[in-house]
Amino acid sequence: MSSSDLEERARQGDPTAFGELIRNWDHDLRGVVWSVVRSADATDDVMQTAYEKAFRNIDRFDGAASMKTWLHTICLRAAIDHTRYESHRSHDDVVGLASPPTSPDAAASAVASVELDQAFNSLDGVERLLIMLTAGLGYSFDETATIVGMPRGTVASKVGRARERLRARRTADADPERGAHD
Repeated sequence: MSSSDLEERARQGDPTAFGELIRNWDHDLRGVVWSVVRSADATDDVMQTAYEKAFRNIDRFDGAASMKTWLHTICLRAAIDHTRYESHRSHDDVVGLASPPTSPDAAASAVASVELDQAFNSLDGVERLLIMLTAGLGYSFDETATIVGMPRGTVASKVGRARERLRARRTADADPERGAHD
């Protein structure tokens, strides 16, 4: 069954069709949520909340954007709401540490992963989200603007600045002496 057929059935309240769409798009939707909440457990919670909300409100989908874009918007807003809520809570729990890598390949992979995470974390939350939507998921600036509720030009300029900051960081990481003098 085609995506447009599934979307039409989902719009009519068919939970099977909605579930199939979610399975098809879950990876991309999770990427956007993770870029905001930065935790696998929180991502799972946010996804559950967002999917329930989307299905309850499927009759409000007006077709002005694609259903996938509409779902991204719902997931993004749920992630932002979760982050705001969590920022007001006290967290006294301790997160366990992962086991160290066991092979040279795993060690190199872990180092690369940490470096990528550090570079990504050097961006502010909006920049991370915009990079995830455009570079990570391949959305156009117009589609990204629809999802985040910003003008297209703002999205384009923020993505451009974020990319430049990432390039500068990569250059500084590759040549630590040059980065220290910039």
